[in-house]
Amino acid sequence: MKKFLVINTSFFGDTLLTNPLCRNIEILYPDSHITFIVNKPFVEVATYCDGVDEVVAYDKKGKHHGVKGAWNFYQEYKEKFKLGFEAAFVIYGNERGIVLAKLFGAKKVYAENKGIINFLLDNPREIDYHGKTKVQTKNSILLEQYSKKAIRELPMKFIPPESSYDDIEVLLEGLNIQDNKLVAICTTSKKKEKDMPLKDCKELIQTLKSKGYTLLLLGAGNVAKEYGEELSKIAKDDFINLVDKTTIAQLGALLANCKALISVDTGTMHLGLAVDVPTVCLFYIHTKAHLDAWAPEKSLYRCEVLTENIKVENIVNSLRKIME
Repeated sequence: MKKFLVINTSFFGDTLLTNPLCRNIEILYPDSHITFIVNKPFVEVATYCDGVDEVVAYDKKGKHHGVKGAWNFYQEYKEKFKLGFEAAFVIYGNERGIVLAKLFGAKKVYAENKGIINFLLDNPREIDYHGKTKVQTKNSILLEQYSKKAIRELPMKFIPPESSYDDIEVLLEGLNIQDNKLVAICTTSKKKEKDMPLKDCKELIQTLKSKGYTLLLLGAGNVAKEYGEELSKIAKDDFINLVDKTTIAQLGALLANCKALISVDTGTMHLGLAVDVPTVCLFYIHTKAHLDAWAPEKSLYRCEVLTENIKVENIVNSLRKIME
């Protein structure tokens, strides 16, 4: 059995965008074992991604912070990984991850890194991405460097556990939500310039409510919490505020129960795509380079991507289009 190591200690969406790499490994090497080292807050993301066998948390803001923390991580897991790995794939060329892969005995290490640490890698300095620009596809192409076989362009696939569906059923019953016309909206991200204007969200909610939908506001953290509080002042009882009300697994199950998701460019958008809910993707930042890297491929997902003229009318039309 071949053992592979995947290292990605970035954020929510980045973790999901690594899943097509894991799925490709599973297809090419069905009897393999994939260990995923992931940023601690996103352990649930990696755990329920298709193809992943084992997840290890890297606490980069806590005990594994900095160079000393990386060394502590190695000391913590060197016995567990003493048999090494057939190959390691380090996403975004993270130098700490490259060194750890070597320390854990990976026979081959693949990453996009053109710095001085490049000499530790087994791929060319210039990787041939065949003209592909999407992050998830470029992640998968790292496998080609090892397998010498073409990868498949696959969608992300997140599979919530059955317990999370039970939790969501209880949550919705507690909120007296019994209809099946749920539309989720995620309006905030890590960058304010990517967020939906409050007045547009109010208009969107009222428009969709008039069409018989129940609107669920999603999000996590202080920015989303403050947004929800401000929205409550102007949209009153027209929506249900579920900010910080679910775990990641429960959020996946909730989205799977929705008719659709409307989301700005953030991790929740990628999760919606990964559970195959029809998703309207709002890219308020729409430079060509950004869209080439992060906008989803319509050939892989049930989605509509809006970049310019992100007005309520266009969002509603896109929603109707993907739900037909």
